[in-house]
Amino acid sequence: MRDNVLSQGFDYPWLDETEPDLVPDGYFYSIGSGDRYRNVFPLLHVEGVQQGMRAWKPNKRAMILARAAYLGSQRTGALFWSSDIHPSWEALARQIPTGLNMTASGIAYWGNDIGGWQWLPQTTKATKAPLVDPRGAEETIGQNHDYPELHTRWFQYGTFQPTLRLHGDRKNAEIWSFGQHAESIMARFNRLRYQLIPYIYSQAKRTWDSGAPFMRPLWMDFPNDPQVANIGTQYMFGPAFLVAPVTEQGQTEKDVYLPAGSDWYNFWTNEKLAGGRWVRVAAPIDQIPVFVRAGAILPLGADVQSTAGKQAIAEIRVYPGKDGAFTLYDDDGISYDYEKGKGMQQARLQWNDAAGRLSVDGDGELSRKAPSLMKVVGK
Repeated sequence: MRDNVLSQGFDYPWLDETEPDLVPDGYFYSIGSGDRYRNVFPLLHVEGVQQGMRAWKPNKRAMILARAAYLGSQRTGALFWSSDIHPSWEALARQIPTGLNMTASGIAYWGNDIGGWQWLPQTTKATKAPLVDPRGAEETIGQNHDYPELHTRWFQYGTFQPTLRLHGDRKNAEIWSFGQHAESIMARFNRLRYQLIPYIYSQAKRTWDSGAPFMRPLWMDFPNDPQVANIGTQYMFGPAFLVAPVTEQGQTEKDVYLPAGSDWYNFWTNEKLAGGRWVRVAAPIDQIPVFVRAGAILPLGADVQSTAGKQAIAEIRVYPGKDGAFTLYDDDGISYDYEKGKGMQQARLQWNDAAGRLSVDGDGELSRKAPSLMKVVGK
């Protein structure tokens, strides 16, 4: 792989079938029988590639996109996804509990093929009028008029996943391939994704330190609320966000449970609501229900073309109602220097709710800028 592929200028591999393509039952290998070791194949496959990549370039992080995983696969620098799913509303709905099961198993970096992978039917059986105007998407969707709506809802969900990636067996896959209406909404969420990079990257550091996933079921954050035990339609995305994706065609409202023990802010309207209850939330096509926990500190990055360049902090948003803290993390994004404690930039942001004061330790420049960057929601 190194000599024939990666050395030709590729940075990272996509190991599509990391499960055994040929069933190994009845065969014997150096470690033992295929019957006994078949399930560990995904771990050993990805781990072997990761070790080879690190030996080849010792101070360049290995990253691998892989389809199948096993316990321990998270240590290999691999991102996993839910394989070749259908481009359907049912498949979208199933992604949420699937992802929460995956991340609760300790495998934090998970996502899916936004829009579904399998061949896109050129007609639809939908009975409701689509919420997204399909005009301009005919080359891609044919007469499947509700697909731009499905793709848009899926992209909104993907904005709040560990990895956001479009892929599928369609004539076109870019966000401008599904009509101008869909493009305008997805472009807005794509911009939001880049603004969230400082928050997401900081969660990645917390995951490396603790092993805890940053996309997780509600019971991880609210173990004392029995109402959240079996909710598989919404989740936490880091300590701040509660996300409830829309998974039904034509849906413009959704029932969302706000866990007890906290107040919550509607991310889009800044309305403050008490926890411990179900609420019906407006979900127009350009929004999905997203709430922010009171006491959260949300650093938002400046607009950038890609993550290859340095991203300044454009705003520090504070959601009052409780004391809060957030550790903002950054590094070069390429090397393993962080393993040696080198090249890391960490700033501790703390919110004193009674005093209405935000303090920043560990980054003098950010501390100086904090008063002008801070925005207290609701004030």
